[in-house]
Amino acid sequence: MTALFYQRWFLLALVAVNAAGTVWGVVWYWEQLLATPWYFLLFVPDSPGHAALFAIYIWWLAVGRLDSLGPWQRVIAWAGVLGVIKYGLWTTVIISQYLLAQGSQPGIEDWMLYLSHGGMAVQGLVYMKRLPRAALPAALTVLWLSVNDFFDYILFTHPRLPLPDQFAAAAWTNIVLTATVAALAYWLLNTKRTGRVQ
Repeated sequence: MTALFYQRWFLLALVAVNAAGTVWGVVWYWEQLLATPWYFLLFVPDSPGHAALFAIYIWWLAVGRLDSLGPWQRVIAWAGVLGVIKYGLWTTVIISQYLLAQGSQPGIEDWMLYLSHGGMAVQGLVYMKRLPRAALPAALTVLWLSVNDFFDYILFTHPRLPLPDQFAAAAWTNIVLTATVAALAYWLLNTKRTGRVQ
């Protein structure tokens, strides 16, 4: 089964899926983007932004470029992987909390968000082992995710929440997940890369 994940056709299919997810995410954020000052725009579309970076990383993996990435390309790779793990998990947690608080069954949009964001997290976990082992890009990614938390929950660029009283839970979930992916980055830097494209 693991070999399937590194077949070139499968990787290219993931690039297409993440590109489509990026477009869908931008559409989902569109009203918020229109209402956001231009200088905050970078901090708004968390999930689609990191899905786009992840698609670039998977493209590089598919075409055999990972071993020749420059410093900023390595930052893109790390941001893509850690970002999809963090924001994939964050979304599933927040939707779950909403549904439990309401005592309601998931609707079609809820299931779409569950599947797409759960898939984001799984993708990141599967392909993180191929990240270039470079401490500076990893550290810059964790710094970026921390700065994004500040903008989201101090300057209020966070995604729309299903319930207003989820703000504290959303903020703390983000902080915990940033700490979690930071620990994951540390672990990755101390393990060997695995998985080759076939």
